Amino acid sequence: MPRKHRVIEGVGASSILELKAQLYKSQEESKRNPKEPIHSADHNYAQHLEVHRAKKKITAHDSYSAKNSGVDARAAKDKLELKAVQDGSASYAALERKAEIYNKLVRGELSDEEDEEKYCVDFFRKGLEQDGPQMPKEKDASTLQTQDIDRDDDDDSLLSSEKATGLGQASATVDRSQHKHFVMEVHEEANQAREKVSELKTRRQEQAAARREKLKQAYLRKQLEKLKASKAEQT
Repeated sequence: MPRKHRVIEGVGASSILELKAQLYKSQEESKRNPKEPIHSADHNYAQHLEVHRAKKKITAHDSYSAKNSGVDARAAKDKLELKAVQDGSASYAALERKAEIYNKLVRGELSDEEDEEKYCVDFFRKGLEQDGPQMPKEKDASTLQTQDIDRDDDDDSLLSSEKATGLGQASATVDRSQHKHFVMEVHEEANQAREKVSELKTRRQEQAAARREKLKQAYLRKQLEKLKASKAEQT
């Protein structure tokens, strides 16, 4: 059944035609005058006004200007390490750590995994490698000193400078010899500690083997007794 149209006062076919005609007229006027200026006195000013929002300015991204957050921390760490190396605290700390490791080797406190040549360092060979390239320089310096002493006594300033250089080289040679002696002592102590640890390890292995053999013999005796008892019951 068709639905009955609701009657609205003032709205009809004629009013709809008038509305469409007015809309068409306004569209035609807007097409003819698209760039007509809008004045504030116009009653349609508020309708035609367009508000433009300011857009955020987009700037080009400079990848080189971006600062890495960890650069300052790494730079400070490098400065501290450089200072430690210059004042000798890093070398002293390394010697303390090595001494602690050797003490553990002597006491046998290292585990079986740690004593497998983990801390074995040939300090004597290392010291010889460091001192090896310096030997020709020392020989050349001593030769120059001997030649300068054999010259005439007129050049006193040259002789005094060469003597001062000779004293400095002699002190450097003494320091190197002391260092080499210290390294040899440490190397010998490390070898002794490794031998003691090896002996302790061998002794532990022998004791473990003896305990296993003892348990094996006890198990065999018990099995033999059970076998004898079962045969006696059968007879």
